[in-house]
This record gives sequence, structure tokens and C-alpha cells, in this order.
Amino acid sequence: MKIVCLGDSLTAGYKVRQEYAWVSILNRETPHTWINCGISGDTSVGMLVRLQTQVLPQKPDAVLWMGGSNDLIITNSSDSAKNSLMSMIHHCGEWGVVPIIGIPFAIRSVPDRWNKVCDLPKVCEGSGEYVRWLRNFVVGIPQRYVDFDAAFRAVGNGPELYLEDGLHPNEIGQRIMADAVMARLNALDL
Repeated sequence: MKIVCLGDSLTAGYKVRQEYAWVSILNRETPHTWINCGISGDTSVGMLVRLQTQVLPQKPDAVLWMGGSNDLIITNSSDSAKNSLMSMIHHCGEWGVVPIIGIPFAIRSVPDRWNKVCDLPKVCEGSGEYVRWLRNFVVGIPQRYVDFDAAFRAVGNGPELYLEDGLHPNEIGQRIMADAVMARLNALDL
């Protein structure tokens, strides 16, 4: 089975050696082919465009999409992420591709240089609301999902899981992300 992981820096494996990125771990430890289509800094609208132009033409069996954090940081709103998510589910359905929603861990911090362009308390509050909305969405529709936020909270969600910026997972955090996907593989029914 071929699964494309579409997302931003949280999917790309920002500033960790690629062999420690969660998508690479999945390639080594599951029988499936996982393709990393994470681009640091991407927004949900950019992911929607890439889904249509780059991902679906690869004819994957499933797409694991996780995004919205950059939308929140840039606009203090998750509205575009919610709208893009709905469009991506629709496009996947048209192509016969299984959509899987990745619920990102709530934003706790941003790199210092970003504090000039975002309101950190508002971003953190909006991020928590977005995570709650995603949880309600995947249960209400229902949709296949992986709850990365719950996986991080289950181990304490401490600073030891992140790079110095407090936003991006380090090698330990990447392992937790891979384990979260592997724990859900049977429930994803792929």
C-alpha cells in the first residue's frame, strides 16, 4: 500500500536527520510505502494545491494530511485549514483515495523570530481550539485519523520531545509520531 504524508514541517521532519523522521521510521517498520510530502512553512492552501497537482497524480492508496499550524501562526485563524481539509477530503474521494486526518499537537511555542509576526497567546489558544475541532470532526463525520496531540500528551508533552524552538519534534518526538501511526494502522483499515 502506498500512503502519501502531506503536510508542513511537522511532516517533513524539520531539522532532524531524515532517517529519524517519523515517515522514514514508518518505511522501515511497516510493510507499506510511505512518501514524505511535507514542506516546511506550507499552509493548508498550499497543501490543497499540492494534493491536486503532485499527490493525487501519484495514485496513492491513502493520503495522511496534517496541517493548519502555519495558518494559525500567520493569520491567528484556523478557518483556511478547516476549509482546505474539507476540499482535500472531497478531492481524495473523487480519486478513490482514502483520506487520513492527522491531528497535530497543539502549539505551545514558536521560534523567537516568529514572535514579531504572531500573537503567541492567541496562536496557542487557537491551536487548542483547532485540535478540539478536528477531534469532533473525525468522530462526527466519521473519518480515519491519527491523533498526534494525544500521543504527545500521553507521554507528558514535555520539552524533551521538541527541538530548542519548542515547536518541532526532535528525534524522540519523531519516534512518538511514528508509534502513533503504527498504533492506529489496524483502526485505519487500509
